[in-house]
Amino acid sequence: NEAMEAGVVVSAAAGNDGPDNDGLSGMGSSSLSITVGATDDKNTIDRSDDTVASYSSRGERRDNGDGNPLNELKPEVSAPGTNIVQAEGCVTSGGCNNFIGGDAADNGYTGRGSGTSYAAPAVSGILAMMIEANPDLSTAEMKEILKLTAERRGEASAPDVDPFWNRDFGWGMVDAYEAVNLALYLGQQNLTGSVDVFSQVHITNSSVNASTGLHEIRGLAWGQAGSISAVEYRIDDGAWMEATYETVEGGLAALERFEWVIALDAGQLAEGNRTVEIRGLNNEGTPSLPVFTSLLGTMDGQANGGALGVDLVTLSAFLVLLILLGLLVQGARIDPPQQLGSVQETGAVDAVLVTEEAPLETQPKKAGKRKKS
Repeated sequence: NEAMEAGVVVSAAAGNDGPDNDGLSGMGSSSLSITVGATDDKNTIDRSDDTVASYSSRGERRDNGDGNPLNELKPEVSAPGTNIVQAEGCVTSGGCNNFIGGDAADNGYTGRGSGTSYAAPAVSGILAMMIEANPDLSTAEMKEILKLTAERRGEASAPDVDPFWNRDFGWGMVDAYEAVNLALYLGQQNLTGSVDVFSQVHITNSSVNASTGLHEIRGLAWGQAGSISAVEYRIDDGAWMEATYETVEGGLAALERFEWVIALDAGQLAEGNRTVEIRGLNNEGTPSLPVFTSLLGTMDGQANGGALGVDLVTLSAFLVLLILLGLLVQGARIDPPQQLGSVQETGAVDAVLVTEEAPLETQPKKAGKRKKS
């Protein structure tokens, strides 16, 4: 715990006591560290057949009495820990599997071992890559990124506390690619150190609604400490817009969840893959870690641009036609235009309308005298 608080990120082995352990122990029971369970990859590269290792210690951790049910959810993540190839430095005689004599310069990597102590170093390696991608990450941000980007496995073991944590896998099997990508993104968007790691926004489904034809993205949001006041989304770095959800007067307490939905018309989105970024905002407006999904836009931008061009040409032709008609009407006048003549006299100017039948008089009219009262 002290190392994490000092800025040194720690991944600790959950232990090898299997499913019937007494609630974790040692460094694996640390509240702040990243506790790692082990999986068995069945010696294949296909993750779909991976299972929790039979020996991996399961959660929850024993209650430490601090009133916070979240830190009993151990392990946080799981990683390959079964039949792991290892290096053996055999420089003297002994029981090394790959001992070939000499100074060990030609020794290979033929030894294998199993245990959560093999899984934890894999997570340490991922953390090292995250730090290289974004050196300014806090230990809490690194821990939350690993949890958020992990591949979920198993049913929720403590649904009243968290809808995704599982006692075998934690929040899932670590995903190095997604974890490093999110670390990079926080740095690129200047969000490092500015997110609320206790605000939770998760996608539960992203698919087309057969009734409406709209692409619906659904999810859950809640605060582990405090509450979330809004869920927002944007498409391809566009303007932020608010998702749809039912508001609760007075807000929600910590750990109280609500559902949100975003409905998008793919026909109104530019053709190609569109990225949708979603975040929650706490009561102070601080964003959560973002989550992402994508959908295929089907609007043909060139076709719409062409249609707009035809409309402009048509409008221009119509305006030219109106001008020509105006000129024709002007040239077809029978009566000559009337002239506006003026008569000036000291101190007054009168205007009279004259025609050819009533020519302008050569002498100006005298102004009438006003009677004095």
